[in-house]
Amino acid sequence: MKTVVLFSRLYAQYRNRLAETVKSHISSVIEELDARLARFDIDKRGHIIIGFEGQDEEFAINFLTKEYGSSISLDRVKEGAIIKGSLIDVGKVGYGFYVDIAAMNNRTYVDALLPLYQVREQFKIKKPLRTIAKSLILVDNLPVDVLITSVDLREGKIEATFAESTLNRFDEWLHDDHERLLVFGANSLMIDAALNNTGHIDDIYEIQELGKFEFALRCKRSTRASGIIAAIGPKLRGVPMHLFIPKEVEAKLNAKT
Repeated sequence: MKTVVLFSRLYAQYRNRLAETVKSHISSVIEELDARLARFDIDKRGHIIIGFEGQDEEFAINFLTKEYGSSISLDRVKEGAIIKGSLIDVGKVGYGFYVDIAAMNNRTYVDALLPLYQVREQFKIKKPLRTIAKSLILVDNLPVDVLITSVDLREGKIEATFAESTLNRFDEWLHDDHERLLVFGANSLMIDAALNNTGHIDDIYEIQELGKFEFALRCKRSTRASGIIAAIGPKLRGVPMHLFIPKEVEAKLNAKT
């Protein structure tokens, strides 16, 4: 049996429902293949573990890792590489942000640390970490790209900075006159259903896929994101949602305290 840990994670209220949709997708992928889904688990982090048996098991694994991403062994994490990840445990420590890049060392996850001094330098903000996180809406499960700056195989440590693509995304959102609603732990069908059921589908200008189960809803100029969250929140109860309102973000960044 060939097994792989996927990068995409299942979490929050609809974790089991999302698992069923992933299983259904896998079934459709391998329908015409000589491959059988022999294992489907979700680890404590929420990463999906899949295993196949059959002559086409390698093809099935390769196809699904392109769709959902895959874990990487620590010794394959190289300085200078740009890797996709997601923020975890935001605010639990004050010296930096941790990013889950699905790097593994002896079946243990090794997260990338984004040191506070480098985050301050990148955003030109000399404030405490929790203030930066609250101001910029740096929250758990937010997908980010990171640039690896240091890998210590002996100690099992990784350091990184936000990649240019992620910095550009923050800059774009900050200077956009559209408000955004971030919705994590759901898929596009669930979000579309919630918007249709509440009559707000026409209030959304664009739905941006940040990760497999993470989305940014870009509201029309006449629409307030707070109104959207009030409407669809009860339809997606337990799903993490966050407001990114450019004027409020800028005000927090410019505040003296």
